[in-house]
Amino acid sequence: MLFRIALATAVISALACASSPPKPPIQATALVPAANEAVVIDQLIVLVDASNSVKKEFRDEKALVESFARSMPKGDYETGSIAFGGFDRTTAPLEKFDRSRVVAEATEIKHLDEGTPIHKAIAEAGDALKGKRGTAAVVLYSDGEITSEGGKEVDPQLAIDAVKALRKNHAGKVCLHTVQVGSDPEGGAFLRQLAGVTECGSSRSLEGVSTVASLQQFERQVFLGAETTPDVAAAPGDLDGDGVIDAKDQCPGTPRGAAVDKRGCWEVKGLHFATDSAQIDAKGKKALDEVATVLQKNPDLRVQIDGHTDATASDEHNRALSERRAEAARSYLVAKGIDEDRLKAKGFGEAKPAADNATAEGRAENRRTEIEVLD
Repeated sequence: MLFRIALATAVISALACASSPPKPPIQATALVPAANEAVVIDQLIVLVDASNSVKKEFRDEKALVESFARSMPKGDYETGSIAFGGFDRTTAPLEKFDRSRVVAEATEIKHLDEGTPIHKAIAEAGDALKGKRGTAAVVLYSDGEITSEGGKEVDPQLAIDAVKALRKNHAGKVCLHTVQVGSDPEGGAFLRQLAGVTECGSSRSLEGVSTVASLQQFERQVFLGAETTPDVAAAPGDLDGDGVIDAKDQCPGTPRGAAVDKRGCWEVKGLHFATDSAQIDAKGKKALDEVATVLQKNPDLRVQIDGHTDATASDEHNRALSERRAEAARSYLVAKGIDEDRLKAKGFGEAKPAADNATAEGRAENRRTEIEVLD
């Protein structure tokens, strides 16, 4: 699954065990750069260790690979991938980034159950990037353990030399980011050593990218070149700058300037409707004007307007009402000059409450309109 991002080579390790039910991916939305951020890579290659030594951790590894693919930012870069185990490979050549293709490639990765030829996988990534220009990111998911080949233990120096050759043959900058699967201390030290061969490399554990916040922090470093700490859990922050710390943010990645609720979700504050009405009042128009401003500052952003209600009427009635209100907000934004192709509208009725419908306060919170960032 070689990912195309300003020569970004991502190495993604062993995926879920074929005989076990797959672990669901992290429910992260696509990373959206802030107004002062941009994708800085031209190519991305993901290397996935699918060898016998990661068999127990394969499910968690594959889930992370899929999550990484689903939440990659939009951009003009190439992506590719190599899943490796012994002499077996599952390879996707560098192609222009397309989310549906990248996700499909990630879900198709299988456990290969042979040795761990890290040096060969890195060399193959080097061949794919040879002569490429710009910035390349290589993300390597592996336990870092060196296995034998032909009855002899593989020399770790071969992998180090492969990274050096990768840097030399690429006509630009290469950043190697390693993610350790498992907890072998020698394997972790070796992966840190490999990442250190590139001046912009980084190293972390699988647990260090196991939440929405920490995954997006990792992707900000890989794709945006952001300076980040290895683990959000160890150093809580607010990566999207919405005032809700990452550990509690249920909607990470909201664009700068968006008004959010206590969950960190982009809410159209001030947009309220009369009973059984989809008519937008003066306060609602002012709130939508603020949404339009954020969209104008982020011209590549596509969003969905989500309408919600409390539970005081029937499911059917509430869904229809929420759809009319969401469509009314969409029409207003189109009238303000936002391209209609950037806007979708959907009504959820009472199906997704943000608070308890048993109280008046909770019902008031549930009668809301939210903005959901799309891919």
